[in-house]
Amino acid sequence: MLCERCHKNEATVHTVQLVNGEKTEHYYCENCAKEIGFEKPISFQDIFQGLLNYTSPIQGGYSSTYANSSLRCPECGMTYDELRRNGKFGCSSCYEAFDPYIAGSLKSIHGDSTHKGKVPKRNGGTLLKKHELEDLKRQLVDAISKEEYEEAAVLRDRIRALEGDEKHE
Repeated sequence: MLCERCHKNEATVHTVQLVNGEKTEHYYCENCAKEIGFEKPISFQDIFQGLLNYTSPIQGGYSSTYANSSLRCPECGMTYDELRRNGKFGCSSCYEAFDPYIAGSLKSIHGDSTHKGKVPKRNGGTLLKKHELEDLKRQLVDAISKEEYEEAAVLRDRIRALEGDEKHE
């Protein structure tokens, strides 16, 4: 799509305005966006970086220093300060290394701090079992709280069977 202002360059900036319930959309190239006053588009990385720099209002809102800023990922060596600065993880182990500091941010972005999406069919067998076990355990707790002991016994047996399969793999 071409820029609606100069009609020459490819539009890379998309703006949406809501005024009195009326939505208007505009598409500009980078140069025209700068001329109008849109300096830099906001990316997901910017939003996540902002959330990582946020502490609770009790602690004083945004914070530039953390008590545990020397925290480091054991796999890739990335520090928590680097994560906060660039808003990107260095490797998959960073999620576990920085979990106490990012769990709240991930939960506010995704609605949960654990993966709930699709799992690969070929290589996702162990992850699927893990998800099924977690789900069965939640159902078991729920059945016990509702005093549905027969259902709880069935769930317990299914959990034991799945856990037995994991031990034999």
